[in-house]
Amino acid sequence: MKKTLAMSAALAALLATSGMASAADVFPYVKSTSGQTVMSGYNLCWQTGFWTPALAEGINCDGDIADSGKIVLAADTLFDLNSAKVKPEGVKMLNELVARMSGLNVDVVMATGYTDVTGPASFNQTLSERRAEAVKSYMVAQGVPADKIQTEGKASADPVVTCEKTGTLADLVACLAPNRRAVVEVVGTRAQ
Repeated sequence: MKKTLAMSAALAALLATSGMASAADVFPYVKSTSGQTVMSGYNLCWQTGFWTPALAEGINCDGDIADSGKIVLAADTLFDLNSAKVKPEGVKMLNELVARMSGLNVDVVMATGYTDVTGPASFNQTLSERRAEAVKSYMVAQGVPADKIQTEGKASADPVVTCEKTGTLADLVACLAPNRRAVVEVVGTRAQ
């Protein structure tokens, strides 16, 4: 008997190192600039690095958390400013994701790259595509079939954080770090 399993891995730099958010203003799901919870093409909520079952409790997004079949992994920071090289924290999370995929008949892996809002739109689009491709390349090197992985770059769309443009440039770059991310969603079947 086969059971459909959807694993969603939000690999993101989600305020873990910026220190800009307090526990009181943490929302466990990615919100669009209009305040709507961002949904994947598979009708799953994109989870932030702050997501925990406790934070998700009472929010009508995941349904029954225990039976959702989603896995969320987060790294402190996946990418440096203007870089498409996956940082060591991101490599660790990708290794964990690939290990959890063991025994899964993969239907599709969707890797989506993002940037922060700094820089020209055309540069950000290209950089976000390179970030998605970097994730794909690493997963292929770990044995995930290349033909199962789709990539997409969304530039600075769907930011995780919005930062005040006060203070120094370094403060702004640090604050925007969570937006420099890649999100990986895996859908497949596992025999039970």
